[in-house]
Amino acid sequence: MTVCRDHASWCDAAATSRAADVALSIDGQPLPGVCGLCGASAGFSAAIDHADAREGLACLACGCNARQRAVGGVLKQRMGGQPQARIHLTEHASRLYLALRAIFPRMSGSEFVVSVAKRLRLSLWLLRQGVPELVRHEDVTALGFGTGTLDALVSLDVLEHVPDASRAFVELARVISPGGVFVGTVPFYEDAEESRRVAELSSDGRIVFFGEPEYHGDPLGGGVPCFHHFGWSLLRDLRNAGFRDAAAHRVQDADGGVPHGIWVIVAER
Repeated sequence: MTVCRDHASWCDAAATSRAADVALSIDGQPLPGVCGLCGASAGFSAAIDHADAREGLACLACGCNARQRAVGGVLKQRMGGQPQARIHLTEHASRLYLALRAIFPRMSGSEFVVSVAKRLRLSLWLLRQGVPELVRHEDVTALGFGTGTLDALVSLDVLEHVPDASRAFVELARVISPGGVFVGTVPFYEDAEESRRVAELSSDGRIVFFGEPEYHGDPLGGGVPCFHHFGWSLLRDLRNAGFRDAAAHRVQDADGGVPHGIWVIVAER
């Protein structure tokens, strides 16, 4: 794992870190290995294209993809030995939630879903997985948690879709207790010193793109507009929002089904 706190430190480490990446074979064959989340040695689903190095390679036992397992591994490393830790994940009806809940029984989850009917359908999915919980709605710019009530908050590819990301950073810092941690992912532009806003909301609520409209796939259905391309200034923004420190971890573990480095952001309260 390569840990960097700014663009300059990544420039120093980039060549060595990238050299550790293992070429992804697009041959239709499952990838052997042991899942760092569930511990199964069932291997990982075959790669269809090179994007699968991040979004594919699902564990054939727990179903978590490479990005989810990279985040889960960092969280386990940071919270190891604390099974009763208060951890919130900004997804609920997901394979990652199920895998983490098995490790951290006090884990809670949520979805950015206003529709009660849709949340009930997601709750039914959870029930079918043996988890009788009602899916709750949460907005990362106005979280329904008291100040300092969480030991960790985990969020995967959410912040780039938040128009007011700075407000979300402050909320994350508010709800995490001193000594706690934020662990998450965004599409990270490792060669960019500064983040770039690519869209904004107009005064009447319309989405205004500054270039080609960019939408990302949503596992709950439909495309979601992207507002930010995050670079290394993201770490500075997290520190300015109230975190004691922030770093980008480039997680790579070929034996664990993460053959290419995946960036995981870690911010400490």
